[in-house]
Amino acid sequence: MKENERLTVDDRFSIFEQLNLHQHCIDNDPSRASAETYISLYWPEAKFTVNDLRTETFDGFDGLKKLYDFAHSVFPMHKWKHSVGAFVIQGGGHKATVEWQWIVSWKAEKEGVVSTGTYRDRFEKRDGEWKCLERRSDVDPNWPAHLFQPFLDNAQSMFKSS
Repeated sequence: MKENERLTVDDRFSIFEQLNLHQHCIDNDPSRASAETYISLYWPEAKFTVNDLRTETFDGFDGLKKLYDFAHSVFPMHKWKHSVGAFVIQGGGHKATVEWQWIVSWKAEKEGVVSTGTYRDRFEKRDGEWKCLERRSDVDPNWPAHLFQPFLDNAQSMFKSS
């Protein structure tokens, strides 16, 4: 990045809109169409690393679809909602980094927060469009891991592809 290159207000808003769309897409249904909408937020060679009870990296569109399908078939996503927390967008030209907090709350049966954490992203602008190239999700250390372990223990039998 050249010293005088900075992200424009339009660039920042486009990236922020991507963050919101990501959270919105996660809350969609487990259909193939919803999975494809989610995947469209990423470049084809994108990587998404999840650090919670496991550390796993999902590569490319196939990996991102597996991530989406895993979340929707293993966890009770229909009972949760995802929100964007505080965020910082930095960069210039056609590259940006974003550090942003995520919040998952109950929308059925229970009250309160399910989990929180931080995404660390690299975005790239191609042909006028911003998309995520690399995302890392780190769950906050105070989350109730014991509530998630049963889902992961049964993941193999519960996983369904859209």
